Amino acid sequence: MMKITGLLRLLWLVLIALLVTGCGEGAVIFAPTPLPPDLSPLRYEHPSGVFTVSVPRNWSVYTQNTPNLAAATFAPPDSGEPLLTFAVINLGQPVDAAQIGELTQQYQTLHRPDLKRYTPQDRQAMGDGSWRLTGYRTLPGGGQQPVNTFVEFSATFVAVTDVVMPRDGALQADLQNAINTFRLNPAATLQISELSTLSFVRRSPLEVQNIATWQNTAGVFFVTGEVANNSETPVFDVPVQVQLLNADGTPAADAADLAMGYGIPAGGFAPFSLRFGGGQPAGSTRYTITLGTPVALETPRLFYGAETLTWTDDSEFADDGALIIDGTVTNTSTLNLHDPMGIVTVFDAQQQVIAAWFSPLAAPVLAPGAVLDFEIRIPEVGGDPVNYILDIQALADE
Repeated sequence: MMKITGLLRLLWLVLIALLVTGCGEGAVIFAPTPLPPDLSPLRYEHPSGVFTVSVPRNWSVYTQNTPNLAAATFAPPDSGEPLLTFAVINLGQPVDAAQIGELTQQYQTLHRPDLKRYTPQDRQAMGDGSWRLTGYRTLPGGGQQPVNTFVEFSATFVAVTDVVMPRDGALQADLQNAINTFRLNPAATLQISELSTLSFVRRSPLEVQNIATWQNTAGVFFVTGEVANNSETPVFDVPVQVQLLNADGTPAADAADLAMGYGIPAGGFAPFSLRFGGGQPAGSTRYTITLGTPVALETPRLFYGAETLTWTDDSEFADDGALIIDGTVTNTSTLNLHDPMGIVTVFDAQQQVIAAWFSPLAAPVLAPGAVLDFEIRIPEVGGDPVNYILDIQALADE
């Protein structure tokens, strides 16, 4: 009896201990395993109805939708590089077999959007009547990017699929699946246009173009170029970062700044100039340019340019080599504009940006009808200038 009683007492103490432990703050609660994110393909239909395609649902899309062009570009998450572009135009009449090869060659040699940076390697007629074009795209700052292009003719439509070939096997599979789901809608309508319309396809809302690198007499290294705003709304304070890379791809130096001006209007451009005061590092062989996300303002900045300001200008070089641009600007609006600014982009014969500068103009306020004399001094230019663009912007009260 004594042994049984002791055993019961022991079991009772264990039960109390378990109850106390279970009621304490340290109780372990086993939550259900969260479901993985839904990465199944999502059917995308272009706003024009011209085509559909299925892509991973977490990919971003940039759409161009004009009366004569239907295009969409897709990029994986956390990637600044679009991988897949579809573009469709309407030639207005069916194309026979003889014309298909000729039009494909014209696209490849005359009308590619990346024509200046593209090197063709091979082209192959496919069994379904389309053509497969292989080549590579030279990246800003050096390096090459393999690109596959498919040109398809269906009734009066021409469809071009542009594929950047990644090294990642999973991305390759996603791209292949997307390409296989691309479908044209023969009942949709597009205005008739020329093959050259395809040269206006853009791969992202913001793009860098006309880049040049140069060094001044003091050894300062510059990377200069333009940011193009392909979107339908103005953007503000676009960050630009340049990173100089060694031959093995490791960073050697970096610099960052904003595109110049109060904002970049829809369809407009803004120059940038990134400066490396210590010069180009000895081991650096190429560079990368990254555009950050434009600042999202709670209240859009009201700035005005050529729609309310008119100007005349002339240019000459000073004895010290500086480029001087002077002239007059007139406020043709009924608004009081303030803090006018001049932005200058200088180009060489290859239309590369070899200098970029901005300067506040003398008057803090431009009343309606006011005329202001100005002078802008660009201290140095990285080459032989052929032409320049002067843009004048001013702010208005919100």
